[in-house]
Amino acid sequence: MSNYQEMNFLKNYGVLLILTLFFLYGCNDEKSTKEEGSSDLKVKIDSIGERYIHDGKVMGLSIAVVKADSILYNNSFGYVDSLKSVSTTNDHYFLMASISKLVGSTIVMKLVEEGVLDLDDKLSDLLPDYPNKKQAEKIKLRHLISMTSGLKEYATTIDSIYIATGKSPSKQDYYRFLNSHELEFEPGSHYKYVNSGFVLMAMIVERATKKSFQSNIDRIINEPTGFNIELISERLKNPMMSQYFQLNKGKISKRKHWPWIKGDGGMTNTALQLAKYPTKWMDGTIITPKSFEQMISDTYLSSGYSSEYGLGVKNGSFEGEPMFGHSGGDATTYSMMFHFPKKSTTIVAMINTNNTPANARQIFSETALIVLDKGRPDFSKNERTNENLIDFLGAYLSPGDPENGTAFIVENNQNGHLYYTFDKNPDNGQRMYSLGNGMFWIKKWPYDRIQFVRDNSNNVVALKEFYGGYMSKIRPKIAAHNDQKE
Repeated sequence: MSNYQEMNFLKNYGVLLILTLFFLYGCNDEKSTKEEGSSDLKVKIDSIGERYIHDGKVMGLSIAVVKADSILYNNSFGYVDSLKSVSTTNDHYFLMASISKLVGSTIVMKLVEEGVLDLDDKLSDLLPDYPNKKQAEKIKLRHLISMTSGLKEYATTIDSIYIATGKSPSKQDYYRFLNSHELEFEPGSHYKYVNSGFVLMAMIVERATKKSFQSNIDRIINEPTGFNIELISERLKNPMMSQYFQLNKGKISKRKHWPWIKGDGGMTNTALQLAKYPTKWMDGTIITPKSFEQMISDTYLSSGYSSEYGLGVKNGSFEGEPMFGHSGGDATTYSMMFHFPKKSTTIVAMINTNNTPANARQIFSETALIVLDKGRPDFSKNERTNENLIDFLGAYLSPGDPENGTAFIVENNQNGHLYYTFDKNPDNGQRMYSLGNGMFWIKKWPYDRIQFVRDNSNNVVALKEFYGGYMSKIRPKIAAHNDQKE
């Protein structure tokens, strides 16, 4: 090799070496940044879980965050037994509660694709032995899974019988209850969250397929995804199933599992598997993208406006980020699964304690603020004042609810602000802060919103309540301001 060639070689080699070192350094720096960000996320979410356990108002909990195919976070806290001898792990199973409704509706959509069911099938054809023939001719399958059937809520009555006797209800018990109550509204006209439609949904799936509900979960959900969703009746004796508890007068005591529950709230899973569910639900693994879009679409009501509850799906927005999924619980929330499509991220929070302020919705909201990089909402100092507040004054009540459940939007004559009350007295209510376009915020419930609904003539006809971002309740307006004055 000549001197010139040797010098040129060394020059090129030097450049290559520098580029290589720069590339390696850059990669290591990027990797270090990602690890640091992940570590920071873990520290922040860990502090949430540790704080709730330390406060002594929840026995055990599990949190999972998944982005696309990556696990951003998964950790568990507290205990799964009353002696506090078994620490909660990421492999422990928790009740999905009403998240079961979303999975059950997914099963229905698969059966619709297969031609076994149709969303417009009447209850009279789906369950020929249903005793109230008048109801059965009006109610369609889509009404059952969109909370628009008008059926009476069974849980208060039938659950109390189980608590008193220890005897699980039969199909005929449900039938007798539903037959003894008139519909609260015409099917399709209003939205009201009840469990009764999803009890019937599970019966319909079993009759249509001639297989158990668990067998349908296995074939349609578990086999194509590798998940391990099981009904609580199948998992009662599994040592990895968390016991359940109740907070009463500051003390946590063990609570019985309710083994008869199926489509309305009986499924169990780990937080991490549940966080992976939306990806398989959306990408065609379980149902087609078209069926998925049907499920997450708002439901149009014949009363003239839409409900953000789709087919077994709660839609909404958490601090400006669109989301869909479901929540579940009893006296308080103990399971949350919501997907944020713009972030390709799913957050799940599950606890094993009922009747507690340290509930899964609160834990979810605090976790979501961290994951989505949001600040705790406070609109008390930047309220919008261009709303005509008189439009919103009046009484609002869901069909079938007792009169003492009427929400009154009243004006405080001393400060001119609106208040949300149940007795028309602003002093006993909550100050409402206007966010514009009929949306209001209440300081006591920082993650919740109230949205007023207008008709085509611009009249206020209802209010919607969004809890932790998702739509949970619609109260039609039953009286204007002048009509409801005493």
